[in-house]
Amino acid sequence: MSDPAAPPTDPTDPQSSSQADASPAEIIYSRYASHLEPTLLPSIRSLISADLSEPYSIYVYRYFLYQWGDLCFLASHNDAIIGVVIAKLEAHRGGPQLRGYIAMLAVRSQYRGRGIATKLVSMAIDAMVERGADEVS
Repeated sequence: MSDPAAPPTDPTDPQSSSQADASPAEIIYSRYASHLEPTLLPSIRSLISADLSEPYSIYVYRYFLYQWGDLCFLASHNDAIIGVVIAKLEAHRGGPQLRGYIAMLAVRSQYRGRGIATKLVSMAIDAMVERGADEVS
């Protein structure tokens, strides 16, 4: 997002969805910021609900974002969230190995085919590796 303190607009807003002609340089990638949860979480939920078939409760989002917010990344255009990846990293089967997991990934349909999901996943994987991930699934 261009201004980290400014809340993003609602991704379901028709004005934001008509802006799908963004060049890759105009798309801003950022790490999830927990202090912006009141404005980010509704936009994230709206995006994921529109693009994934499973209806997640607010508790599922908070489970991931409270514990692994530093592994979750957003793509935005004109201050509207257009893509999100939500991930976690924890011990695998109680052993010493750390396994990263991509739990949710969504990109607004108007923005697909531009490498946004690839960039978000790469950012999440890089963050997991920095934290010592032995594998990512």
